[in-house]
Amino acid sequence: MPRCWPAMLTAAFTSLPAAAQGPDTLIFGTTHESDSVVYQYATAYLNKLCAEIRQRCQLQSLPGRRAEAMLADGSIVGEMGRVKDYGRKHPHYLRIDEPFVQTRTFVFTPAAKPAIDSWQELTQQARTVSYKRGIHTYQTRLEMLRPQVTPHDVQTVPACLQMVIAGRDQACVYDDGSLSAASRAMLSLGRIGKPLEELDLYIYLGRDQRALAGSINAAAGRLHAQGLNAELRRKYFISP
Repeated sequence: MPRCWPAMLTAAFTSLPAAAQGPDTLIFGTTHESDSVVYQYATAYLNKLCAEIRQRCQLQSLPGRRAEAMLADGSIVGEMGRVKDYGRKHPHYLRIDEPFVQTRTFVFTPAAKPAIDSWQELTQQARTVSYKRGIHTYQTRLEMLRPQVTPHDVQTVPACLQMVIAGRDQACVYDDGSLSAASRAMLSLGRIGKPLEELDLYIYLGRDQRALAGSINAAAGRLHAQGLNAELRRKYFISP
């Protein structure tokens, strides 16, 4: 490996426009904001992964629908942070076998109301529920709970929490990987219950990236065996 390789990897994670993708830089999108736990985790993971396969990579935070469109037209090579069911919506995309991180779903409610510990309790205790726009798994789940629950999508997780704090919605569904330092501080203004579920998050590649998928699958398996996933979880995740 050339001595300049670490510097090349560092440079690859600087903020560049999506159009900068070229044959020497692999750009991945994620729906998580750049100050969130999963974004920080994913950046560190991608750094290690791309060093393993001898590639330069870059991670970009993108709105969910834009990320879908950019993967479809080849502007990015893949997405990081989609659930397994996302493959049912896009069966032509290539999912990496190994989930790179696991997050947990919680419900945030007003401080004066009981905590919500399950999807069933959500239907019983909340009529209006916010979630972050573009999160396919929450959109699908909440739409299935109509008419007992009326879901509202908002731009960010802080906006979701603020809808509850301001009394505009009765609950906010979010995952702990979406939290930033600022949004974590907002949790003290309400109540959170037990995790509703655990979500394995995966890397998806575009339909034309079969050769890359083989390399990444092998590298991801090696990194998991070396304990990278557990190491990054200890570093970035804090129990709510």
